[in-house]
Amino acid sequence: MRACINGLLSLTLVLWVNVLPAQSDSTPAKKPLQAVTVYGRRGGETTDNVIRPGLIAMPVTIIDRKTIERMGSRRLDEVLREQPGLAVVSDLGAGNRAVGLQMQGFSSEYITILIDGQPMAGRSSGNFDLSRISVANIERIEIIKGASSSLYGSEALGGVVNIITRQHITQAQASLGALYGTNHTLDVTTELASPFANDKGAAWLSGNYYRTDGFNVNPYLEKGSQTAPPYNSLSLQGRGRYALNSLSTLNVSGRLAERSSIMTRDYGALPSKDRLKESDANGMVSLDHHFTGGLRLITRYYFTRYKSAQETYLLANDHTLQSDNYTEYDHRAEMQASLDRWQKKLSLIAGSGAEYQVLSTDTNGSGGHRYNYFAFVQGSLSPWKTFNLMAGLRYDGNSQYGGKLNPSLGLRYSPADWLTFKAAAGKGYKAPSYRESYQVFTNVMQGYTVVGANVFPKGLAQLTDAGLIAQVWPLAAQVAPLKAETSTSYNMGFSLKPYARLELNFNAFYNAISNLINTQQVGIKTNGSQLFSYLNVARVDTKGLEAGFSFQPVSGLILTGSYQLLYARDRAVIDSIRTHSPRYATVRSSPVIRASKEKDYFGLPGRSRHMANVQAFYAIRPWGLDVSLRGSYRGKYGFLDTDNNGFIDPYDVFVKGYMLVNASLQKRICRNRLTLQLTLDNAFNHTDYLMPAQPGRMLLAGLTWNFQTHSDK
Repeated sequence: MRACINGLLSLTLVLWVNVLPAQSDSTPAKKPLQAVTVYGRRGGETTDNVIRPGLIAMPVTIIDRKTIERMGSRRLDEVLREQPGLAVVSDLGAGNRAVGLQMQGFSSEYITILIDGQPMAGRSSGNFDLSRISVANIERIEIIKGASSSLYGSEALGGVVNIITRQHITQAQASLGALYGTNHTLDVTTELASPFANDKGAAWLSGNYYRTDGFNVNPYLEKGSQTAPPYNSLSLQGRGRYALNSLSTLNVSGRLAERSSIMTRDYGALPSKDRLKESDANGMVSLDHHFTGGLRLITRYYFTRYKSAQETYLLANDHTLQSDNYTEYDHRAEMQASLDRWQKKLSLIAGSGAEYQVLSTDTNGSGGHRYNYFAFVQGSLSPWKTFNLMAGLRYDGNSQYGGKLNPSLGLRYSPADWLTFKAAAGKGYKAPSYRESYQVFTNVMQGYTVVGANVFPKGLAQLTDAGLIAQVWPLAAQVAPLKAETSTSYNMGFSLKPYARLELNFNAFYNAISNLINTQQVGIKTNGSQLFSYLNVARVDTKGLEAGFSFQPVSGLILTGSYQLLYARDRAVIDSIRTHSPRYATVRSSPVIRASKEKDYFGLPGRSRHMANVQAFYAIRPWGLDVSLRGSYRGKYGFLDTDNNGFIDPYDVFVKGYMLVNASLQKRICRNRLTLQLTLDNAFNHTDYLMPAQPGRMLLAGLTWNFQTHSDK
């Protein structure tokens, strides 16, 4: 008790003093861990996956558990929006619920979200909603940029976010924590973990409850309307392992999550609400066997199910306007093998597997099933300590679109201890989704209709017979069964470490997509709304530069920063402007209409030319205090093509550039059993009605009690 009282007194002193005293260099301090970029380093082994960051040719950023805690973040989107080169966007069509991710200019549908190396299901308009995932039970997050098809699957044209849950349990422990703050936000987490059977086995279980009242950042909406809905979610996640013998271990893991929300649209001719209920179920069982001679074999089965039920009804009389029920199942069986030889100078991994996907929905023609199958092999050769070469091949097949072989290649060379060069290249392959191929969907509130490309003639005929089509544009004649998309990614850069406390990183990247599937308006309905379908018409490239630093000026203080320059453009637009094609021929400089020029084209909508992040982590061990101050800048980006000329030009609608500043403070007392936390997000209360899912200033406070004393080493 005396330790708790002394801790509370020291916390009061910390909050009262304006300037924190510098920590003596003679006092040992715990170095804060933060996101780092690795190229070809070994380590990061997991209990049910042979793939580790050191075997990935593309740049990898790792965010560890301690950094997530010190950031004070609660959901996955909050962590990722502060990482170099990542942008979080909201899907307006889903009621601003689906918070997706952009990476090196790629939109969310090209970024694979994994939990322990297995894909998560359930996307809205291509976006995987990152806010569905609590960070409470995450051990680390691995972010891989670029096409990493040889290891994680060819659909990851833009990159991968791999969420690693708690892995290694060595002693009994438990914790209970809660945060409460702005918008009546409540975040409660409990964790239990313990070894058993004389350390032959271990089990871990975590539960999280999260709720918020939502918010409104649009001053033009009437009082009571919201741009982000209130919701509550409950998730349970667990993992267990048992050593069958000295060489074989059985691993099981599972996750259950539910979320419900109500979105109010108290404006327009038909004020309405829509109610959404979502549920996730994920399970995995694997057998990990280590053979003599260094061979490791993992056999595993994975299952995931995502369900959503959405109903739109009128506020006036509760009349149902539209209901949508969607279910997605994914069964996957896989074998992985790894082998290290010659004192780990040569590392080999290989694997093969198949998955069965089932989709069912109320929407006409959008359900069905298909098979995917794959095989991959990759080698890492380090003949010298200063040189590492990685090469891999992956074959991905689909029951509808056939298959494709995709290579990847990477190297790392360190001519000096303070200098490292790295380069990587990879190919990607993505089959069209059921939504793009077969969905026939009408948004009741907005009135528009989307018809899948593979069923477009039939869908158009049905709409025409019903008297719903006013005009079909000539572009509709180009709609045809979709082709698979392919991509090529290149990354090249170097890192400098002029002295032990400073590290600098530079990277240039180029990504190109062929047969990009693009949403196109192909007609007008009798109600004046749009008719959409999908076309393989665009050729997109994204290119840019990334730079970052990590600096420890004094013991306990770490400063990090990053900057990204990005150009994301549709080559068809550029070529048409250069050749004076009528398709993108003009821009409207109100009220004058003039011929378009190449410099008028800003790039793909939703992409910022400039992005930057800065972070400061300060750990004062004698006081048990951790402080963080972070800032994220995002430059302006195109939002709406107002003159309907097919591209974003200087006279269209842009979201202005902005800076978000976040801070957190943690104080450990009672021999590290009790942690007090204060979190401030968006300190300067920046909001924009064009960013409906970005809340204003958020202040939260909470505490966590650990039922076992941690050494804090």
